[in-house]
Amino acid sequence: METQIQLTCDEVPGKTDARIVRFVGDLDATNVDLITEQIFNYFSDGLVKLVADFKQLRYVNSTGLGVLLHFNKTAREKGGCFKIVNLNEDVYEIIEIIGAASLLDIYDEMDEAIAALA
Repeated sequence: METQIQLTCDEVPGKTDARIVRFVGDLDATNVDLITEQIFNYFSDGLVKLVADFKQLRYVNSTGLGVLLHFNKTAREKGGCFKIVNLNEDVYEIIEIIGAASLLDIYDEMDEAIAALA
């Protein structure tokens, strides 16, 4: 059974190639294909600077984390970036256990993440 996840996308004032993507729900093996398709559509549209807002992301497993690392790599290859903000403790703990905290650009505050957009 597929777990529920939703993405919403908001403009970043003053940055035409950037978006804030809000993740709502759980990110795991049952829905990574859907999320990957949506994020790669943003990349294809020239939106290569993304701030992923995880304020309402309840859970991520290793498959979901793998796709986040893939987004980060692809954004950089396209001259952009993939920033993460508003992690809850459970999601951060998973990222840290797997050892990916040093590989991802993680911020505590939305303003900091937006200011760090290249």
